[in-house]
Amino acid sequence: MSKNIAARAAAAAGSLALAATGVLVGAGTASAGSSGQQISYTDHATPGYRHSIELYGYNQNGEESLGCFNINSGSTTKISGWWWRGDLTVKVYNSYNCQNSYSWGTHVSVPYSQSGDWTYVTGY
Repeated sequence: MSKNIAARAAAAAGSLALAATGVLVGAGTASAGSSGQQISYTDHATPGYRHSIELYGYNQNGEESLGCFNINSGSTTKISGWWWRGDLTVKVYNSYNCQNSYSWGTHVSVPYSQSGDWTYVTGY
């Protein structure tokens, strides 16, 4: 990730409203399993505790992308229509729309290609 923290924070603040509705660079199509992967996030925290995730990384075209997605707390949420590849930062929030209450995070290595469409991420 080449952007510094301040630049990322500014970009995140400016695009959260769009990201919450799924409109931001990163949405689009990719060939099944060959141009990046979609994310399937499973939340293992106490149900009702976590409500959204922020994904920051590169899309199927190699462009930096940031998206915020409300999740099924204590369950699995498939983030379809957004394709990722390479290093992906996952941040989990206790609030909806990634507004505040950052709770947990990780980095995931998303394959450029594989036999299926999904990369599985588990949160704790």
